[in-house]
Amino acid sequence: IWHTQFSPEILKHPHELIIDLGREHAIKGFRYLPRQDTGWNGTIKEIEITVSSDAAKFGELTAVATLKKTKTAQDIKCDSAKGRYIRIRALSEINGGPWASIAEFGVREK
Repeated sequence: IWHTQFSPEILKHPHELIIDLGREHAIKGFRYLPRQDTGWNGTIKEIEITVSSDAAKFGELTAVATLKKTKTAQDIKCDSAKGRYIRIRALSEINGGPWASIAEFGVREK
């Protein structure tokens, strides 16, 4: 599980995570799985995703979604994109809290 900092100080939205896929991929979508315990802290509500070939330079958004309060995986659609790096920006949390968490994040390839 990935979770934003909550000690010694709680950081507020937006939260950002950059994932290196190791090589360039042709991407057609994403899959977000929230934490799988009994808690909801950090479950992302509003999310922005950007794909890039350069970890230091991200351009236009690849996908924007409003996620539901569910423990099941949710697909996030996007137009076809190519890149090695994925920037995930959590803009809000499902219960209005300041955190963000991800149990699993998947990339759907073309």
